[in-house]
Amino acid sequence: MSATQSSAPMPTPKTFAEADPEKKPSTSKNDSTTALPGLAKPIVRPQYTAFTPGRQRFIILVVTAAGFFGPLAGNIYLPALPVLQDQFNTSATSINATVSVFMGVLAVAPLLWASLADYGGRKPLYMISLLIFIGANILLAALPANLAALFILRIVQGFGAASVLSLGAGTVADITEPKRRASQMSIVLLGPQLGPVLGPLIGGAITGSASWRWTFGFLAITCSAVYVVLTFCLPETLRSIVGTGEIYAHKNWVTRPVWRQKPVVDPKKFPKPPPPTLLSLFKLLYYPPVVIVSMNSAILFSAYYAMAVTFPRFLEDIYGFTSAEVGVAYMAPGLGLVAGSLISGRVSDWHRGVFTKRYPNTPIHPERRLHLQIPGILVSLSGILMYGWFNNFHVSAAGVIIAAAIAAFGMTWVFITTTSYLTESFHKTPATLVALASLFRNPAAAVAAVVVEPLITKMGIGWCFTGLALVELGCVASILFLMVNGKEMRRKFEEKEAKAGPPGRPGMGPPLGVGVPPAIGELSAGPIEVKRPGMSA
Repeated sequence: MSATQSSAPMPTPKTFAEADPEKKPSTSKNDSTTALPGLAKPIVRPQYTAFTPGRQRFIILVVTAAGFFGPLAGNIYLPALPVLQDQFNTSATSINATVSVFMGVLAVAPLLWASLADYGGRKPLYMISLLIFIGANILLAALPANLAALFILRIVQGFGAASVLSLGAGTVADITEPKRRASQMSIVLLGPQLGPVLGPLIGGAITGSASWRWTFGFLAITCSAVYVVLTFCLPETLRSIVGTGEIYAHKNWVTRPVWRQKPVVDPKKFPKPPPPTLLSLFKLLYYPPVVIVSMNSAILFSAYYAMAVTFPRFLEDIYGFTSAEVGVAYMAPGLGLVAGSLISGRVSDWHRGVFTKRYPNTPIHPERRLHLQIPGILVSLSGILMYGWFNNFHVSAAGVIIAAAIAAFGMTWVFITTTSYLTESFHKTPATLVALASLFRNPAAAVAAVVVEPLITKMGIGWCFTGLALVELGCVASILFLMVNGKEMRRKFEEKEAKAGPPGRPGMGPPLGVGVPPAIGELSAGPIEVKRPGMSA
């Protein structure tokens, strides 16, 4: 070694975690490189997914369509309730109970489907659950009117429909890198958001012109069409089974269905979580960030639901709307849901990209998205406040409808950032975390629907919804707490799981500081070994 070589300072190589995670691929279809100072060769960074952009869009479209049927089945049924009461010769309370059992199943069943999907694969669960849903609808359309059969089949119908939202979130996490995940998640959530809007319109049209049985026939026929496309064209995406999806890179989009794809990846690079258990689910409830963001979503959803169940009564009793006009008025909060979802996802990803360009050597942690929840919460509570006081003082029907749309916009804005945060924080079990958040939301909505009328009677319309808005305001404090403490809490929880749990750390990503920043997810399996010039292998 010459004097020049010996006196020159040895450059310190950067680890992958310090490299810019947002660099575009520059060498080939599947790889990108980053040349670091002092290295003989550039670091090769594998792409997050091998699916082409066109195929990613197709997968997102299919799972969005599949996610439409659960909420659609819950809401297409509502206009037929008076008819069903006559056909089954029973009380309104009994018929309404068939709605409650369906919603109860939608709250609990996703946990089972999602935990199985995070372990055994996405596609088998799509195929099984939607087949159950189609079968239940066929039986509901064909069997004689029997109240016990109606209850049982509504439970089966809800069980089949319950899987798709959480599975869709898991699929997005499988194929979409974190920097684009919020915007893609906002598209997948359009299905569940359009269901409550279009369901009553479709159900009313069918019930008014044909038999109530055709509401279930319509669900069976349309879902069967989606099922065929899903069976023959949707690939398996679970990363612990197919990794980046390289095995599909050179295959046709239409393939022979495989009931269960065998793992084709190195388990060291894409570790598989252990089999799901109730204990592993309850462990997540000991992790405060999961509970906090899920509770925030539940609070906003319960306030929105309290508004939604009083919406038709106020419009009819105060402003003289007909049932048909109320159905049209529901389009306004529906459009608010869609706009809030799409805009929130794009703003969240845009903000992430701006931070990456400004601080290229700083790993992006999931908590970076959380501050965007604050404007969503403020918008939501503003809509709730206006809705309550506009109705209290009989201001105008237009004002009430606009207030409902504003509240819907803010609520879904928060949902998108919550879902993105959960899927980035726990990249091995994203479907399970989304299902767990649903477990908080649906019971909260059920409680709100029960207590809102007694609260209005005792407090008045304006003060009842003011109280709900103040509860939402408390969510801002919890978000500020997470912004300050969330990263450290996540680090401690992951370290605890790494020490106590089996290999794979149930539901957790790699602990911080081992070479892969959590926000990057599985761009790499771990620390990348780098070599200085002149070093031997």
